[in-house]
Amino acid sequence: MEKKNNLIVVKKGPICTLTINNPEKRNALNPDCLFDIAQTFEDLARDEKIRGVILRGAGQEAFSAGADIMAMPTRDSVGIKAARGDSTMASEAIQRFPFPVIAMLYGYTLGAGCVLAMSCDIRIASDNVKMGIPTSRMGLLSSYRGFKRFSTVLGYNTALEIFLTGRHYDSRDCLMMGLVNHLVDHDQLENYTYRLAEEITQCAPLSLRGSKYILNRIAENPIPSSEDRETFRTLRLQAAASQDHEEAKKAFKEKRKPQFTGI
Repeated sequence: MEKKNNLIVVKKGPICTLTINNPEKRNALNPDCLFDIAQTFEDLARDEKIRGVILRGAGQEAFSAGADIMAMPTRDSVGIKAARGDSTMASEAIQRFPFPVIAMLYGYTLGAGCVLAMSCDIRIASDNVKMGIPTSRMGLLSSYRGFKRFSTVLGYNTALEIFLTGRHYDSRDCLMMGLVNHLVDHDQLENYTYRLAEEITQCAPLSLRGSKYILNRIAENPIPSSEDRETFRTLRLQAAASQDHEEAKKAFKEKRKPQFTGI
């Protein structure tokens, strides 16, 4: 286990758990914590043993209730630019991370915490989750990255409603609107999340990396460039020629689980 400011990092096999550790403030995000989240994902991208990450909050009240208002930079542009880390930096690091990132959500998941959750690839929520972006009720605007991610994942109409109303949505609304992928009883949240992470990380690393990369590129540019098309083709050929593909065929014949190595 490693502690960095308000972040706890625990690696177990191919899964790394990142815990936002500021429960006294409902895991409010300060610039140091956001910087550490971004830096940790950059470090994990170089760790060949890690094939998936779970992002969660400490305590029982919140994944993250949003930005730590008392730690926010001053209102002048110099102060804003001087912030050590922000939600955009953390969100981009999550989306650049080559393997799947699962957000384990419960309680308050608001503002910057909601943006962080939406940056993850899969969101699993407890039935007590409350999600929303209250910027319109605080005289603020979300980051460009936040607007873009919500629009990409949820569509224009749903994203616009979320940003205009500043409403806190309950668990059923979150599932209906697409804010979360799965909704489970609170006492089953941790078990469900880790079982899904284990299922995913047992798959072939080249397939995991390639799938996330290609879908992210399509989300950024629905009409792929010739360079993108060539990259997609190369990734498919690499996967088809990989030792892992041969291992999968061999395991199928032998009626056993394949042991993938990422080669």
